[in-house]
Amino acid sequence: MSVVAGTVGEDEHSVGLREILDIKHGGIEKYGVKYRYLGTSVPVEKMVDAAIESGADAILISTIISHNDIHRTMMRKLADLATEKGIRDKVVLVAGGTQVNREMAAETGLDATFGRGTKGIDVLDAIVRTMRIREEG
Repeated sequence: MSVVAGTVGEDEHSVGLREILDIKHGGIEKYGVKYRYLGTSVPVEKMVDAAIESGADAILISTIISHNDIHRTMMRKLADLATEKGIRDKVVLVAGGTQVNREMAAETGLDATFGRGTKGIDVLDAIVRTMRIREEG
């Protein structure tokens, strides 16, 4: 399994997302997931294009600092672009951040959303569950 990850918008924070990814923090790498980390302040378009280029199974975005509901805007934009580029049904979309809660997934068109206290295994579990539901459906 492989994922593309980065902090979107004008956000320069990376600690939380790195903890979800890195093996040294008990992140998804510990479970054999390969990831391509694109960094901070990544345009949503670049996240989607990178997923297409690499054949990623999931896109993980972090949107930590938020004002004027920018986090919701970035999350919706991810879902819209994935649909527009024809990969929405092939890629699991996940967002996390301090202003993000679980209810925002359905509201913004994503598969899963996570807030404070999330561990890598929680994110991986959500990705695997979504993939299984799609396979069965």
